[in-house]
Amino acid sequence: MTTALAHETVLPEPRARTLARAFLYYWLEEFDAAACVALPQVEEILRQLLRPRVSILAMSKGRAPSGVSQLGRLLQDMPKAGYPEDWSRALELLLVDHDRGMNLRNDILHGLTGTPPRHHVALILQAALYLLSHARGQRTTPGATT
Repeated sequence: MTTALAHETVLPEPRARTLARAFLYYWLEEFDAAACVALPQVEEILRQLLRPRVSILAMSKGRAPSGVSQLGRLLQDMPKAGYPEDWSRALELLLVDHDRGMNLRNDILHGLTGTPPRHHVALILQAALYLLSHARGQRTTPGATT
């Protein structure tokens, strides 16, 4: 499975091995482990997909040091980078929108919820596969030539 997931630019083999482990945890019904392992990989895949098209650096405010953009900002920048706005919004609702969405990334990784149900973890894994499908050119971005 690692070989199938690996992508030289957005998901190198060690990270692909980690994502494959998330799938294994899912199949073993270890849903908390699957989500905790998969979520950082989803964020990394998105960060690497966007890197050539938009800035992934957050500008410093005052004396605060600069850093990388948080996941919410990355998701909002997807349409600027040519990715479908509907998927940008779907991923935002799934992962970081605490008012109208599921906020899975924040709730799970900050320990604000118990073990996520199977279908929530399946959606996280689907998000990883969706983003990887863009990296592999199985989905085209608007304006792309074939």
